[in-house]
Amino acid sequence: MAIDHPLVEFSKRTGKSITAIAKDAGCSRMTLYRVMSGDNTTRDQLQRISAATDGEVKVTDLLTEARAVPAQENAV
Repeated sequence: MAIDHPLVEFSKRTGKSITAIAKDAGCSRMTLYRVMSGDNTTRDQLQRISAATDGEVKVTDLLTEARAVPAQENAV
């Protein structure tokens, strides 16, 4: 079972869309998706995203998710 990104969990729980979170964070929806996929960003951007969730999704949650790498099935 796949675990949803903390922002997706927040969105499902609150009904606030990813687009609305991005708008409140002062970035585009695509920028938010790039951050969610682990692309480089700034501390300021992460803080604005966290603030857009009223602090429910913490900066550390965003960093942890961005750095999580799926295990390889055939790792030696």
